[in-house]
Amino acid sequence: MEQLFWLGKMIKENRLAQNLRMDDVARKAGISRVTLWSIEKGEGNCSLSSLLRVMDVLGLRMTVENQSSLENERARATRANTVLSKKINRFIIMCVEQYALFSGSRSDVIYKEMERKGILDELESDYEDLHGMSTVYLNDYLKARMG
Repeated sequence: MEQLFWLGKMIKENRLAQNLRMDDVARKAGISRVTLWSIEKGEGNCSLSSLLRVMDVLGLRMTVENQSSLENERARATRANTVLSKKINRFIIMCVEQYALFSGSRSDVIYKEMERKGILDELESDYEDLHGMSTVYLNDYLKARMG
């Protein structure tokens, strides 16, 4: 069902980008406005031919890939996410250790305090911006966040 929601959202975004009203697209596709509405909502209660006619009106094309290709792509994406997750985790550990050294505290105490204040989540979400910072600037950033 998630795929139908995504497809419906894409169809609606394309319709709006082309400044087309639902009535216009439905008429050109030979379907009712209610059918187009359900397609855009991703409800999945329309025929494949109706869906394809709507896509044709909007100039959209759909390709079908074989399962092994999709599985390979999914595995590749999973490996990439795992590598990134490991890098982020190492970065967070390095931040905790460096700040503990900087502040003269134990790293387990610093970790718990950063976790309580939501700083670990910030480090993860801001990884792309922070991972290139020098240790001095990173310590200043953490000092400001720790209060």
